[in-house]
Amino acid sequence: MSDGKGRRVLLLINSLEGGGAEKVMAQIAAGLTGMLPPGQVRLAMLDDLPAAWPLPEGVDLVRLDCRGSFRRSIRETRRLVAEWRPDVVLSFLTRANCAAILACRRAGATCVVSERVNTTTHLGAGPRGRVLRAVVARLYPRADAVVAVSRGVARELRRAYGVTEARLRVIPNPVETGVLEARAAEAPAIRLPDRFLVSVGRLVPNKGGEILLRAFAASGFPGALLMLGDGPERGRLMALARDLGISDRVHLPGYLQNPHAVVARAEAWVSASRSEGFPNAMVEAMALGLPVIATDCRSGPREILAPEGAAEAGLLVPVDDVAALSAAIDGLGDADRRRDLSGRARRRVQDFRPDAVIAAYAEVLGV
Repeated sequence: MSDGKGRRVLLLINSLEGGGAEKVMAQIAAGLTGMLPPGQVRLAMLDDLPAAWPLPEGVDLVRLDCRGSFRRSIRETRRLVAEWRPDVVLSFLTRANCAAILACRRAGATCVVSERVNTTTHLGAGPRGRVLRAVVARLYPRADAVVAVSRGVARELRRAYGVTEARLRVIPNPVETGVLEARAAEAPAIRLPDRFLVSVGRLVPNKGGEILLRAFAASGFPGALLMLGDGPERGRLMALARDLGISDRVHLPGYLQNPHAVVARAEAWVSASRSEGFPNAMVEAMALGLPVIATDCRSGPREILAPEGAAEAGLLVPVDDVAALSAAIDGLGDADRRRDLSGRARRRVQDFRPDAVIAAYAEVLGV
């Protein structure tokens, strides 16, 4: 149909486990389901894992049980595309993106892939990372469109992976302020200190947790630091907190189903990330009115906090700079400054309304 309403849309992602990309995929599924006739939207998870994000009625959920295997993901995606015959496939995350490109080329379906991270940094410099970067450079230029979550990610895809300007689109992640505020009003799942800073994210080297701990230890902030999230760095970070003499003021409660009830009660949100795609947790904190401190890392934070060049909606510090991060924490001791940044943050988040983001995806998908 010429208006796109008769098009079948297949959404493909590794899983719907807790995470930023997974949450956005669930939001897009909900938005497209509201736009298209029943039975036109199907969401396939490559791995049969518990879903942390709910899907609306009308979305046909398929679990392919690929168990993290690249080869099995390609085979099962090809089978699904051949059987269901979607008009267009939208995929998130590297493995799903590669499988979608190969399946669509064989079946003749339109393929739109979305890159959620800074590809080079995310894939790493080891042998596996080098292989994956070569695969991305070979496959991504073959997609009909590549959606980057920020301008920085788009630049990297052009520079390092040969994706042409004509195929690139930049669409930020949606932020549902009303939903966040409702979740923030719920009782926190953990006991909270009287005063605290908060960070949210996987405890992995790329998030710079050790830099955050050292900066917190060097600062004069009298309260606690809550680092929400889980990951392989947890034990090392707890040991470092003990070595720095701050273990009584640092709390790592793990992954929380509702982090917003904690975030909303913090004095500020702090990140020491070494790279980002689109920092969902930061933008969600801004939507709740928190002043934010972020590193001026590849892709994301600067575009959000300083769209016109000067840091307007939050504070930016250099990557891996303990002294600068510590000074920024101390700078938020001024209540008037916190209030000013809080207002700026709330205003900036209005640019990421879900209706605008879903409409942008619908346009790229031709529906």
